[in-house]
Amino acid sequence: MARIFKAKTTKRVSSDPSPKQLQIDRLSHDGRGIALHQGKTVFVDGGLVGEQVEVAHYRRQKNFSECQAKHIVKPSSERVEPVCPIFAQCGGCQLQHLRADKQIQYKQSALLSLLQRQYQLQPETVLDPICSAPEGYRSRVRFGIDSQRQLSFRQKLSDKLVAVDQCPVLEPSLQALIPQVQAWLDELGSKPGVTHIEMIAAADTQKQEAAALVVRHIKPLPQSQREALQRQLGSAQCWFQGEKGGQLTGVDGSQVDPRLLVLLDDQSVQLAFSPRDFTQVNRAVNQKMVSQAMEWLELQPSDKVADLYCGMGNFSLAIARQCQQLLGIEGVEAMVVRAQENADRNGISGAEFKAMDLTSSDFSSMLRRREITKLVLDPPRAGAKAVSEQMAETEVESVVYVSCNPASFARDASILVEGGYRMAALRAMDMFPHTSHMETMALFVRG
Repeated sequence: MARIFKAKTTKRVSSDPSPKQLQIDRLSHDGRGIALHQGKTVFVDGGLVGEQVEVAHYRRQKNFSECQAKHIVKPSSERVEPVCPIFAQCGGCQLQHLRADKQIQYKQSALLSLLQRQYQLQPETVLDPICSAPEGYRSRVRFGIDSQRQLSFRQKLSDKLVAVDQCPVLEPSLQALIPQVQAWLDELGSKPGVTHIEMIAAADTQKQEAAALVVRHIKPLPQSQREALQRQLGSAQCWFQGEKGGQLTGVDGSQVDPRLLVLLDDQSVQLAFSPRDFTQVNRAVNQKMVSQAMEWLELQPSDKVADLYCGMGNFSLAIARQCQQLLGIEGVEAMVVRAQENADRNGISGAEFKAMDLTSSDFSSMLRRREITKLVLDPPRAGAKAVSEQMAETEVESVVYVSCNPASFARDASILVEGGYRMAALRAMDMFPHTSHMETMALFVRG
């Protein structure tokens, strides 16, 4: 067989050697430090503004590089000791090394910079951020179960798991469940088939504070093991879910459809939800967010309001108490059913809920036909591009936009402004302290 000659190639030596130290100039939207090396952007995990850091694990991408802070040569005055002992390994939090009061300031600054840099937008008024206590705020959490049957979270920048025996951001009632659940897991045999455990803090149907648990498993769990868990938990409620998306069952194995409550005391509203429904994890910030929306809407008895992406009625029911008519639109049919259930629970008759695909529907004519005067937008991370593009064709006077993604919010804000609205006010919300995530709400007024 003939052999084809192939010239030996020599490995090109990079003219861009990995730096040993970097100066952090600012923070990225995801909480990493940003530095420059030979004119190229470098993202530094663990670095804070103004710090000189030694770096490791340098990785070059096409248009930027990434690395980790190995040693802080010159620390920032804003650096603090993380409250969690596994902060360096766990992927749940990104900013525990930064003073809590500075975290939301950096997040808000990044948002304002994005609006100005990409879209030349400046809110007329920027209000102080909505915040909660930086620890003990999270009302629901989902744990993975590792190969040693340990409650676990994802590691940073990895699909691997890190074992957890405490989590300072959880509400105290959920913190208390961790050792009880772990004791139950320790008693199970090898490979018990338990894949995830979700914990929820909420009010029960008697409006009393309660903690609840959903155990997800891929193998049948004997009733003796279910009963053993309930004994460990005491008064906490416990449900089980077999196949993904399957019906919940109780300790005795019978199917159940339980309800917990979100209480919006300022609006005298009770929101019932299934443990499988989406709810905001920070109850204190959620209450302040709803109250701010109500203040901005300045509702009159003659107003007709639409709540798009209404979910189970987080904004809808408070609004419906103060206006002539409320139209809630949601893409998920099950949430439409839940919203109507909550309207009935609260004795609200002036609310109507519909299922509609808001990413493609032509709904501007419907808003005109129903004479909608004010609107709330609370879309998923993808934003509400299609809705924003149609707003210019409506008679809506004001829009309260609630966002969980700065990038899609900035895009939609630009569309609304081009369509004849002005950004009258903006307020950042620290729904997830110690993380890089930020929620935003803004008021857009026509003219």
